[in-house]
Amino acid sequence: QACLCSSCCLLDGGMAVYKDDLLAKLSDWNIKHQTITHALSPTCELHSVNIKGTAFEKFIGKGQAKNLFFKVPSGGGPLKNRLFLVCALVETAVDNKALSARLGIKPSAPLRLAADEIFDDVLQIPKGSVNPFVMAQASCNEVTLLLDKQFLDCEGLLFHPMQSDFTTLLEPDQLTAFLEKVAAGRFFYVDLTSAEKIELPELPKTTEAPAKPAKAVEKSTAKAAPAQKV
Repeated sequence: QACLCSSCCLLDGGMAVYKDDLLAKLSDWNIKHQTITHALSPTCELHSVNIKGTAFEKFIGKGQAKNLFFKVPSGGGPLKNRLFLVCALVETAVDNKALSARLGIKPSAPLRLAADEIFDDVLQIPKGSVNPFVMAQASCNEVTLLLDKQFLDCEGLLFHPMQSDFTTLLEPDQLTAFLEKVAAGRFFYVDLTSAEKIELPELPKTTEAPAKPAKAVEKSTAKAAPAQKV
């Protein structure tokens, strides 16, 4: 198994990050976290069932996340072919058409779930195990991570550490600290319940990224449909 590169914070050669490597790097970087094991939990419903009776039970519905991996179609406008990973609280509605409108993607070609081949080649992780930690992989260099702004109000956040039979708990500021190291300038906290326009800075296409993460700017001039579950 390959481990995270301490100098650039990304894996070379497109190799995947494994659970043990990830947890070791969190400790190396003094990012506070706890991890438990449980039965395979590829869905939010199964996850809730499988963490009952554990120390993480109190976070059911108060820190569990869902993850959606989108690609902008070639006809989507300036952001065509861009890849977006959306991580949100389970309770937060994510409407791909409304989010597309907010990002300035053409209505005729809104965000679509990435094809299986792209999913496998880029995220390099089984479906049902997706999490924001994938941003540490070199294969995700051109992925933009949109995080639910409501994460910041949670006591703790639960994510699978690269496999769905484990769950890692960390506080919002610790998640941010991790992402600052591995994906600076490529992750943004966004109010997914808003209809305001989202303006992203020009996104880097290399592993070199700004030292300080930028925040998406939301403008009140744009209008979009109310968020709905998809």
